Amino acid sequence: MRKPLFPAILAAVAMVWCGAPVAVLAQSGPAFSIKKIDAVFAESPQITAGSYRKARQGQPTPWLEIDVTFDHNEIDRNAPKVVDEITVNYYILLNNGSVATVNPDGKPTLLTGSVTHADVPFGRGIHSAVFVSPQTLLRYFDGKAPTTATQAIVDVGVTISDKSGLVAMESLKSKPVGGKAWWDDLSGFTQVTGRVMDKDQTPFAALSWDYYLPPKPKSGL
Repeated sequence: MRKPLFPAILAAVAMVWCGAPVAVLAQSGPAFSIKKIDAVFAESPQITAGSYRKARQGQPTPWLEIDVTFDHNEIDRNAPKVVDEITVNYYILLNNGSVATVNPDGKPTLLTGSVTHADVPFGRGIHSAVFVSPQTLLRYFDGKAPTTATQAIVDVGVTISDKSGLVAMESLKSKPVGGKAWWDDLSGFTQVTGRVMDKDQTPFAALSWDYYLPPKPKSGL
């Protein structure tokens, strides 16, 4: 005696129905996700080239490094495996609101800058970084540069954008809520541009090429 087909059809429909949301979720996940933001001090490397040496070499000085770890997730298997370019924006809030000679209005300095990366492949644990020079730290702490990241900064915000617009956002301490971040309102800060450097502009340019995602070349040949 044959079993009726109706229960089998219902079971098949149920399996398809249950599986549908999983497929939709897989396709709608974030393409980029920021996993970690590190703020550290790194001494400028001492590099000599052959016989070229200065009679009086300067002492190693600490640079503030903001190291961002992010994932580039494959959400569409039919899409290109490498993204043309992304831009990582940095918002570095210095802990100098009480330095009256620099900020007489009591507003801390917000250093802003960005770095563009070209040919970004899929992967996890990708690193982008920017640096703040010792001279800039001296400038905005009135000659008394901090010696630790805790002394130097209040918070750091990071966003990632591609050709479609904003694709990821995160903060070191005060997490964005509802798509809003603490740097969206600049009224409480003194914003300064042109003081955040990508790796190629620093003494660290030739180091750790397999660790950092390189900046996009400034101009092509």
